[in-house]
Amino acid sequence: MTEALVLIDPAASTVEVSDLGAPQLPVTDLSAHRGDGIFETVLVRLGGSDVTVVNRDRHFARFCSSASALGLPDPGPDLWDRALEAVIAEVRAADPSLTEFGVRYALSRGTQNPDGSQSPRGWAFNVPVDDTITRARAHGISAVSLDRGYDAYLGSKAPWLLIGAKTLSYAVNQAAGRYAAEQGTDEALFVSHDGIVLEGPTSNLIIRRGDRLLTPAPEAGLLSGTTQRLVFDHAAELGLTAEYADFGLSEVIDADGAWYVSSMRTAVTLNQLDGNPIKRDEDLTAKLQALIMAG
Repeated sequence: MTEALVLIDPAASTVEVSDLGAPQLPVTDLSAHRGDGIFETVLVRLGGSDVTVVNRDRHFARFCSSASALGLPDPGPDLWDRALEAVIAEVRAADPSLTEFGVRYALSRGTQNPDGSQSPRGWAFNVPVDDTITRARAHGISAVSLDRGYDAYLGSKAPWLLIGAKTLSYAVNQAAGRYAAEQGTDEALFVSHDGIVLEGPTSNLIIRRGDRLLTPAPEAGLLSGTTQRLVFDHAAELGLTAEYADFGLSEVIDADGAWYVSSMRTAVTLNQLDGNPIKRDEDLTAKLQALIMAG
C-alpha cells in the first residue's frame, strides 16, 4: 500500500507532504521518550468520487478534548482538515482502486526549548485495512479478561491519570495485546480491580441483552468511544435501546451478543471470553458494520 505522510506545524499553521520512510522525529521530541501527545485514527471509505471519513466530527472533538486534558494547544480544525485531506489525496492518486484505509493523525508536545517553552508538532499518515481486520470483521474474535489495576470511577478522583484521553502512551495497551496472544486469544478485555468490565486495549465493548444495547460508562475508567457513540445514536433505527451501565464478566458471557467496536474494525463479534462461548448475532453484526461504515 502507498505510504503517505503529512507534517503539521501548529505554530505556522502549515501542512507539508513528506516521505514516511525518511527521518522525521528528533529523539528529543517528548512523544518519542515520554509518549507525551495525542492521536486519533479515522476510517476512510471510497466509492467512485465519493469519500466518507467515518465519524469525522466525533474523532476531532475527542482529539480536542484530549489536547485540553494534556494542556496541549487547541487544534485548529482547518489545519487538521487540510492535513487529513492531503493524506487522502496522496493515497487516492497513488491507488485509485483502493476502497478503504485509515488515517492516523497525532499531536506531540514536541521538543523542550532552552527557555522552557515547547514546540508542538503534528503529523498524519495512512494505515491499511489489513487481513487481521477483515478476518475479525468476518469471523469475530476471542478475548481474555485482564485486571486494569484500579477500581472503577477512579478517574473522577485522579484526573491526572488521563484515563479519558487518547494519548500516545500506549505501552500498556500493547502489552495487554501481547499477553492476550500468549494466552491463545485475539484480544484483551480490561476489568476494573473491583470487577466492572471496562474496554479492550483499542476498542469499546457493547453487549446486547434482549432489545437493549449496553456499554460501560466512560466515567467508570475508559476512553469514550467514537464508534460506540455512533452505534448508540442510531440504535433506535435497529429497534433497540441504548444504555450505559456497570456490568461484570458473567453478564458479557451470558449476553445475547457482544461486540468490540472501533474505527478500523467497525464492529466485530466477541465469540468467546475466558474460554466461555458467547451467543453470536450474525444479522445484527452485519447491520452494525453497515451502519458504522456509512459514517
